[in-house]
Amino acid sequence: MRIVVVGAGVVGFHLAERLSAESHKMTIIDSDGELIHRIDDRLNVQAIQGNAASPRILRQAKVDSADLVIAVTDRDETNITVSLLAKHLGAAKCVVRLRNSELSGNSQLMEKYGADATVNPIAVTAEKIQRLVQHPGAFDVSTFAEEKLFLWGYVISEGSSLDGIVLKDLRKHHDPKKLGLIVAIFRGDDLMIPRGDDRLIAGDHIYVLMPESQFEHFRELVHPETENVDKVVIAGATRLGLEVARRLEEVRSIRTLVMVEKDRQLAEKAADQLTRTLVLHGNITDRDFVTENEIGQANYFLALGTDDTDNLTNAMLIRKAGVRRVLVRSENDQFLPVFQQTNFGEVINPRRVTVSDILRVIRRGNVVRISQVGTSGAEVREYEVTENQLVVGKKIRDLKLPKASIIGAIQRKNEDGEEIRTAGGDTEILAGDHVIIFALPEAVEAIEKLFTRRRGFLR
Repeated sequence: MRIVVVGAGVVGFHLAERLSAESHKMTIIDSDGELIHRIDDRLNVQAIQGNAASPRILRQAKVDSADLVIAVTDRDETNITVSLLAKHLGAAKCVVRLRNSELSGNSQLMEKYGADATVNPIAVTAEKIQRLVQHPGAFDVSTFAEEKLFLWGYVISEGSSLDGIVLKDLRKHHDPKKLGLIVAIFRGDDLMIPRGDDRLIAGDHIYVLMPESQFEHFRELVHPETENVDKVVIAGATRLGLEVARRLEEVRSIRTLVMVEKDRQLAEKAADQLTRTLVLHGNITDRDFVTENEIGQANYFLALGTDDTDNLTNAMLIRKAGVRRVLVRSENDQFLPVFQQTNFGEVINPRRVTVSDILRVIRRGNVVRISQVGTSGAEVREYEVTENQLVVGKKIRDLKLPKASIIGAIQRKNEDGEEIRTAGGDTEILAGDHVIIFALPEAVEAIEKLFTRRRGFLR
């Protein structure tokens, strides 16, 4: 495909990096010369410096023949203008990043501006944070199969019954119906797809596919010490902080919800917008304030300010005050490996969440959903299988899947409704199946080709 990305910031850079690696013909536009220079130095893509809201610059990028235009600048107005102009000039499809929920939630209005799809980074990030808070012990979560199947990320803790167990023996000691399927293990800097002879050890970061109904049982195996969450403290009355608070206000199991904001005007504004949240004007770095307001008694602390350093500092102080579970918003990837190595807490990068959502929108081959796994480049994809695909009627063992991939589950509808089954070598793929696949970076392209081949075309 010919793809034009407008905006060379973190989101635009990661999109260009991922898509160019898959042999798409890429052009990226930005008015910032330093960002364009960075693109030139690190990526094999065409980089154009200029204002993308200008028809002249868009023509230079040849949007008239583009299969896809992705507008991901930091300004909603610019992204909308780019979408409108690009469609007018002949672009086949436009995807727009929008922070304004009134715009991103109005698909009919955005269609008039040429946007075929919109992605709201605040909404998708808040949804992910909500799930993590509701399921303590998980450091990552994504949904598949119409939200009936979840990909959970856990750290094996010392004292867990999984510490030291060989995977092929797992079902000898535990009910197979309550285990799900472990599809990946992070150990240090290594990411692997596990086999039966692999052994789990404390500190492993594992990814597990299973229904939400199995969560409590599996959590007890991984983190037997995990407590329920009934008090949550949010630091930062930012857009993200407010959206997360609104969502958590709807969670009945959370009895106490507190927001802390050091700016008085922002705190007063937040108090007017939230209904069940106690908004406090104060600073997490003030020990007396933390003690007087019993912040240390929270089950979960969310550092959702706009400054990475402040978020990290606040989280460290709150951990010292006794809160066991913390989540930090970070726009900088350099913090992620630090958190993974120390098991300090969870970290969420809204820009990476946004990239995952955009990739889901633009993927080929009937991709229903896609989720990136950490910063590794690995992906979990859900494909909807259609009648004319070559994989129909084949058993999984005959697909010649790359070794760096695994089919984790299949959702199949039948006369009795639908079922989600773990895939085995003898499992036959049928039209209408939703196939969930985990793939390491080196297998992504092969998986995409396998699930885009159709009958009547050369193999």
